[in-house]
Amino acid sequence: MQPLALIDAIKQQSETLRDVLLDVGPGVPVATCPGWTSNDILSHMAWAYGAATTGMDTPLDGPMPDFGQPPKAWDQALEAWDVARDKLLGRLNGIDPAATRAWVFSPAAERTAVFWLRVVAHETAIHRLDTEHARAGDDTGEMLGSVSFDTELAVDGIEEYLTLLVPAFVPRRDPIAIGGSVTYHATDIDRIWHVRVRPGDVPQVVDAAEPDDRSASVTGAADAVYRALWGRPSNAVVTGDNELLDTLRSP
Repeated sequence: MQPLALIDAIKQQSETLRDVLLDVGPGVPVATCPGWTSNDILSHMAWAYGAATTGMDTPLDGPMPDFGQPPKAWDQALEAWDVARDKLLGRLNGIDPAATRAWVFSPAAERTAVFWLRVVAHETAIHRLDTEHARAGDDTGEMLGSVSFDTELAVDGIEEYLTLLVPAFVPRRDPIAIGGSVTYHATDIDRIWHVRVRPGDVPQVVDAAEPDDRSASVTGAADAVYRALWGRPSNAVVTGDNELLDTLRSP
């Protein structure tokens, strides 16, 4: 997605998320984020908006900045959300994100503000989905049909997850002990991502599927594949080796 489209997605998804959170109210369990309540979503997104601004204002080669931690009490978290979101959008006003250098947490990312646009756009979209599930009182594990993500946003989210986030979070886990290949297929646009999994390495997107004894696939519309990657209820068809898929599970 182009930077302006990402900024529009942040605005639209965050406005909807805020409205849904206010409708849900404080202290409501969020089944799609086990152990979290609506307060946690609110506080986390205030943190995410603040982290993006901080990342853009931190020297490229500096240490990981202190992102702080917003309060979880409802009224204070809502105030922190509004301040952090407005500050982020103000920081983005009038700049060229692709030319604005930034500290990033992924070793695979270009060090520009575009990285933070993508992180925030998809954090907002996925947690908006979580709150929609909470509002619907839905803990069935079925895809929530009343919410849809446009194909461009979903495809960008799949790409961001596999190419930028996987290299960031997989090295923090125990080393991968198995090998194989995982295929993600967005059928509505016939877009395919082939992921190579090897013991001790970070999974990588490759140009073509490789012959492997172990394999898995996730197939469906881009919206469904996007949700499945993030571990949210989805009607994507999942087949093959679950242990392989687990190497790519969302944080």
